[in-house]
Amino acid sequence: MKQTCYFAIAMLLAVIVTACKPEKDGLDGTWLWASTSGGLAGVSYTPESEGFDAQFVFKDGRFSFYKDGKKVASGSYQTVCDIDETIYTNPDNGNGVYHVWFSLHIPEAQCRKITEATNGIIAPHPSSVATIGHSEAAGRTLSLCDNCYDGFCLYFVEK
Repeated sequence: MKQTCYFAIAMLLAVIVTACKPEKDGLDGTWLWASTSGGLAGVSYTPESEGFDAQFVFKDGRFSFYKDGKKVASGSYQTVCDIDETIYTNPDNGNGVYHVWFSLHIPEAQCRKITEATNGIIAPHPSSVATIGHSEAAGRTLSLCDNCYDGFCLYFVEK
């Protein structure tokens, strides 16, 4: 009985330690900008409405951001497992399930370059609340959101 209990605790710890590894689950790759939405007015922007394409490429702890095929910004990034309270964290109701996955940290200077190049349409926060999800229609999706109620979310689909 004691061994079973120790085994169960060990398995639980293994799940907790591996549950928040965005790189393992595929942040590396090319992510095409799909839309930006939010703000007090609830606005929405898309590549079609704005007349440009954009993409993030993540690989081995480095990123590049492209607008219409031209590199705008690049550098290193970090992911941090964030299960602290954010406006996107849903209470776990005792089941241990959280909906905030990780924070994506991009240097502030690089965020400014991206914001300026896209006229504020794609304005990543230096510490965005990020999730990777999956939908039948779009495939894998990446969302980068401000941690405030009138903030914006940037949505990308995997290429």
